[in-house]
Amino acid sequence: MLEHLGEPAAAQRLMGAVERVIADASLHTPDLGETATTDEVTEAVARCYLATTGRKRS
Repeated sequence: MLEHLGEPAAAQRLMGAVERVIADASLHTPDLGETATTDEVTEAVARCYLATTGRKRS
């Protein structure tokens, strides 16, 4: 979606954040055999994404 909206750099940063979170087994949800919640996974993706921009979640 971000690429379609003309934001390829943001799309790449977001995909990288998602990939980093998926690689962390402690952030897997029950359907993947672990106990993380959707909120925890979403928060982790947001933190990873914002870290690439130099910003912090408020």
